[in-house]
Amino acid sequence: MLKMKSLKVTQIALSLPLFYTVSVLANPSNTATQLQAGSLETVVSATTTLVQDAEPLTSQQIAVETQLAEQQLAEEQKIEAERLAAEKQALAEQELSNRIGDTRLQFKSAVAKIYAENNFQFLWTDKTAEKQFLREYASVVASGISKETFEALARIDESEEGSLVRDILLTDTFLDYLYYAKNVSKSAQKWLYSANSYKAMQPKDEHINNWLSAVNENKMSEFLATLSTQNNWYKQTLNALTALVKEDADKTALSKMYKMAINAQRLRVIPEFTDGLFVNIPSYQLEYYRDGQLVLTSRVIVGKKARKTPVMYSKLSNVVVNPPWNAPVRLINEDIIPKVRKDPSYIYRNGYTIIDGKGNSVDPYTIDWENMTAKKFPYRLRQAPGDSALGNFKFNMPSSDAIYLHDTPNRGLFGKKDRALSSGCVRVEKSDQLATILLKEAGWSEERKRSVLQSRKTTSANVASDNPVFLYYVTMWVNKGQTHTLPDIYGYDSTPNFSYVNWKIVGKYLN
Repeated sequence: MLKMKSLKVTQIALSLPLFYTVSVLANPSNTATQLQAGSLETVVSATTTLVQDAEPLTSQQIAVETQLAEQQLAEEQKIEAERLAAEKQALAEQELSNRIGDTRLQFKSAVAKIYAENNFQFLWTDKTAEKQFLREYASVVASGISKETFEALARIDESEEGSLVRDILLTDTFLDYLYYAKNVSKSAQKWLYSANSYKAMQPKDEHINNWLSAVNENKMSEFLATLSTQNNWYKQTLNALTALVKEDADKTALSKMYKMAINAQRLRVIPEFTDGLFVNIPSYQLEYYRDGQLVLTSRVIVGKKARKTPVMYSKLSNVVVNPPWNAPVRLINEDIIPKVRKDPSYIYRNGYTIIDGKGNSVDPYTIDWENMTAKKFPYRLRQAPGDSALGNFKFNMPSSDAIYLHDTPNRGLFGKKDRALSSGCVRVEKSDQLATILLKEAGWSEERKRSVLQSRKTTSANVASDNPVFLYYVTMWVNKGQTHTLPDIYGYDSTPNFSYVNWKIVGKYLN
């Protein structure tokens, strides 16, 4: 192999097919013309001429030249593949337009690709599955979380039964439902508790392909079942909503329909009550299930309206006995600093210690509180174990909002009817019983627990079993034929927009 002396020849060589690129390795004056002739014979002849005056290449240079040639070829192949794919997609979309005219679709590109790859054959031949899907989708529409969902259902309702246009509209709308069903659990706080926040997006290719596989295997109903929930409250509440929509609703019934519809969707994200700790925030109640059995119930205190306890799912990681408490920044800024400005002794009276960056305690009377804010606050405010706001036990779980369950020394607050009183975390009245169950699983005896409590030494124990935690917010549900309602303590039920929901159309597909 030979060393090239011209960048021009290198560029020409790299543009040639790989099987002879690495042979073009010299640079006489007429090389470019010879190489552009296009035939392999010309290239071989040119290469023979070039070799005569060329210098030998090292093995390293050969490897570099080969790698460059391979990269160039790969890039060209990629560009060509993208060009062909774009042409194929354009043809598919044109064919789709020819079939459906100006019918509006949410996911035209994806739908065109799906039908082109299936020769524009009908996909919704299983009418039982179609009805099953439309009922679930109508329940989403009824919740008032998105105007676009109702418009999609209305387009299906206006289409001709048995037509390809209807089949295509079903697929387009199903992609919306597929995205919703796959993401509602992690997006529940945003979609189901605030106004007009749900925006349909195209599902992942993986999820679309799984659905198409189910279509091809005649397992559409089974696939649809995986997108719903096994929560029995959801099923009963949806049945009750269906019955309610059938009636001629007055304003009172409409209000009940609204509340039932949005809460049905909130129930979607909650599994069946078999294992884990469940806290329905507006009920101020914790329920702990193991193997389908209710093993503990407890009153709880949740976040006040200004500092709401978030809807979330997590798992307990450990139990901390005698936890210290570091005041969060927001509490320091909004509550503590204003009080300390009036009276620095507030720090001592509430059991706080001010700690600097080196771990030393700081006298509150030496701090300029008038000019102090949380952003400028270079200290930690800590309450010692045993006397802290966390009481005797803290139950940790991963949370982006630093939310956890804990005990409290203020036991009298559990006697209040309205217990939205905390800064966001959940205070558990029966924290001692909960700790006993969890610590026993971790190998602790009751004697050891009491001994550690008396020592006031902070000690933690990893939770031995799988203990999921569900903090949810449901103000209406149906169980065993009874409709249960709770106060809407955070005002979430008023956020959906029901003005565009046509209950006649919704009711048609809920049946």
